[in-house]
Amino acid sequence: MTDLIFFLGRFHVLALHLPIGMLLLTVGLDFLSQRSRYQYLAHALPLCWGATAISAVLTVLLGLMHFSEGGFEGPSASAHRNYGISVAVLCLMVWFVSEKLPALYKQVRLVSNLLLLFLVTMTGHYGGNLTHGSTYLVEYAPQSIRSMAGLEPRRAEVLDIALADPWYDIVHPMLQARCSSCHNNDKQSGQLNLSSLETLLLGGKSGASVVSGDVENSELFSRISLPENHEDFMPAEGKTPLTESQREIVRWWINAGLPVDTSVAEISPTEEISQLLALELGLESAPMLQVIYPPVANDTLMSLLNLGWQIRPLSQDSNGLIMSVLSKGQAVSREMLLALSGVRDSVVEINLASSGLSNDLLVELASFPVLGKLNLSNNSIGDAGMEVLSSIASLHLLNLYGNPQISDAGLSSLSGLTELDTVYLWGTGVTPEGTELLAAALPELSIQGQSLMLLNDGNAE
Repeated sequence: MTDLIFFLGRFHVLALHLPIGMLLLTVGLDFLSQRSRYQYLAHALPLCWGATAISAVLTVLLGLMHFSEGGFEGPSASAHRNYGISVAVLCLMVWFVSEKLPALYKQVRLVSNLLLLFLVTMTGHYGGNLTHGSTYLVEYAPQSIRSMAGLEPRRAEVLDIALADPWYDIVHPMLQARCSSCHNNDKQSGQLNLSSLETLLLGGKSGASVVSGDVENSELFSRISLPENHEDFMPAEGKTPLTESQREIVRWWINAGLPVDTSVAEISPTEEISQLLALELGLESAPMLQVIYPPVANDTLMSLLNLGWQIRPLSQDSNGLIMSVLSKGQAVSREMLLALSGVRDSVVEINLASSGLSNDLLVELASFPVLGKLNLSNNSIGDAGMEVLSSIASLHLLNLYGNPQISDAGLSSLSGLTELDTVYLWGTGVTPEGTELLAAALPELSIQGQSLMLLNDGNAE
């Protein structure tokens, strides 16, 4: 029964637009009906008020169901709930008066209309606080307005990366942009609040969010680094995730000891991290090796599309190709892979998640010269397939999530891939000992996930 309540409660965010629209329509009709030319509209007002009241009550009921799910804290949550209930109650009262006491309705309608417009505005305002955080509306307001809202002056624009504060200027704005809709002062999914460093350090339902100097035991980094199709990946519900560069910045910040109230210069980051920080602050473009990929003829692209490939360009000015199966769960065929080998010099990324890929089919991807990212999650890849991957020297990101036939022996095949910087191992047969051996061979490699988890229930074997 609880799950049903939570399920229905999620529809509150859809239903809430109906009473708002009905209220604005009804108030507009009421205004017009006071003119002699449109007096006939007055006959429709009781019906309109009835529809408005019913939709408002339904929305409130769904909202209370959603509220029971938990995670809504602070004054905005209570204000949103109370103002919403007030709108529903007053709509019911106005409906009754318009239907049963038309003379009284004519006397009070101006006041009731203005009051309802005020109440629905306040309801929406506090609802917006729950969705975007309480500072969303005034984030870019003049300082006089920010001061009235109790906000500190905005930080000065950073013009020199060396002078930037790692937390206030870089990490916190990233988390605010991607995570604040679910983890703010008023809405704390998983009991986690990312509004400030102090609230972040308090952690959430799963324990400590960040552990100074220890990214591997920091729950925040683990969640943002999961494969996007993992049920614990954050941000959830299809929201825009952090980029790979931003995740690397978070990793650096945690391993550096959660620096705050200091400057980047005092921490002395590596040149690579400095470039990422500068990019995040919009100070410069990262120096990149300009790889020239051979162009692919239009008829070749059309044949790939007809075989079931989805094709995206690496960038507007590049001939590099990003390939994936047309839809999730679509089986990839040998014919498709053979056709792909014809453009191997231009393929920089392939997504074959949940495509029924096996070792014998994976052979067709051997020695792709510029392939940098390969997603093989949820397939039937084993150790023989890992031997194939060892021939793709350009790989720097490899997702092996959900391939339980991969063992320590297969993982060791990756030890020669010196360009590899990230590998995902959740749901494989690799043991901690196997990951330690690979980490020793590739010290700079980021190994994500303990593979002893079963895919069906998460219990270790």
